[in-house]
Amino acid sequence: MKRLISKPVTILLAVWLLPGLLVIFVRMLGFNFLPSIEWTSKANDPSIVAGLLPAAYLSWVVWRAIDVTPVGDGKMAIGMLSLPLFAYFLGKNLVVVAVPMTLAIFVGHQVELSFTVANADRWGDSKCRPRVELEGLPFLFDTVCHVRDDVTSLLPGRPTVITGRGTSLGVFAESLSP
Repeated sequence: MKRLISKPVTILLAVWLLPGLLVIFVRMLGFNFLPSIEWTSKANDPSIVAGLLPAAYLSWVVWRAIDVTPVGDGKMAIGMLSLPLFAYFLGKNLVVVAVPMTLAIFVGHQVELSFTVANADRWGDSKCRPRVELEGLPFLFDTVCHVRDDVTSLLPGRPTVITGRGTSLGVFAESLSP
């Protein structure tokens, strides 16, 4: 597979996908970043292109690798086929989440953004208890964890205001109010 990807292309691909991976690590560290609904809708088409470019290239590389060398066991085949999907997800995150998150970190100030509640779950899961899920946001960036118990009484479809450090493109959630 190394013969199919040249060194400059590998570096370009890593630079392209690294910010998408970094925003996932920020989320895993427990920071609740939410891109705004307006940004998510405006950035939808560019984010699809940003995800399809590396996914299409890696699909071509996988296809060429299968032609050159036989695929060994099932684990390798699953890994090779899931690689383009993962690249699409990271490329899409580059535009939808990494751009507003970077702006929120460097030029952010105290803002309030409005969202719509999809579900308020008092119990959540073991890592996110209690939590509020919001409508219209991308996967992994659609929940706010560790909210006050009185806020979990929010009804689905009702608006909520999230306050925190950010810009009009997104916010690091600090507080949530109906």
